[in-house]
Amino acid sequence: MDEPAEKVGLRNAWGRVAEAYEDAWAERTAHLTAAGLDLLAVPEGGRGLDIGCGPGLTTVALGERLGSGEALGVDFAPAMVERAGARYGGRPGVGFAVDDAERLAQPDGAFDVVTCSFGLMYCYDAPAAIGHMARVVRPGGRVLNVVWGRAPRVWFVPVIELIESRAEYYSSVCPMMFFYGLPGVLPRMLGEAGLDTVAAETIEGRMRFPSVEDAVETAIAAGPLWGLFSNRLGPEAQAEVREALAAHVEGLAETEADGVALPGEVALVVGERPA
Repeated sequence: MDEPAEKVGLRNAWGRVAEAYEDAWAERTAHLTAAGLDLLAVPEGGRGLDIGCGPGLTTVALGERLGSGEALGVDFAPAMVERAGARYGGRPGVGFAVDDAERLAQPDGAFDVVTCSFGLMYCYDAPAAIGHMARVVRPGGRVLNVVWGRAPRVWFVPVIELIESRAEYYSSVCPMMFFYGLPGVLPRMLGEAGLDTVAAETIEGRMRFPSVEDAVETAIAAGPLWGLFSNRLGPEAQAEVREALAAHVEGLAETEADGVALPGEVALVVGERPA
């Protein structure tokens, strides 16, 4: 099946930052995913699917909660799957494979729980992705989506416009980054896919960094816009982005003993497939 060039580009973009993303983002958002897993109520000994697994941290966390069960992590970026497999593939009950959320190849009703942590925002066809989540979970099983909340309450928001405007390239995905976390949006979408919303919470999350400068570099160099920044912006434009983002971050930062904390509102929504 042919894919839009933008989606191919996004896959390549994630491939470039597979290693950087783990340290910069996945580990710093693990506590937010954990809050979602608490709502999910993972069954001991069950089968779980983690969609958009990235470097595998959520898959491992899911596997730990499944205990004697099995967790499969899938991602559409082969480099992410390779990274996850290299780090965690040797763990009992945990596996990884390349698969696309929007045309998932997993069998119907094969999983007790399905998770997608900070992945839905990057789908070109989010309703299709949610439809596949509903398809592959068993009757009575549950689906968790963790997404960023309202844009004004997420610290890194300006980096998107700062880079894209200077690169003169506007992503067709990033404008949806903060849509799914708006009140009522995900429950409605789950309902349209045949899932009943059983839990929905918005939490005022925090991400912690050693310094403002470290946060700025994380936002720029460890996400999907790194290719635009590094390949299409000259030194002057790059400096402008860093300076503007640093000013924004400094205005939000809460000073702590070992660095700074920045706001990251997160929406956690759990749907259940009717038995």
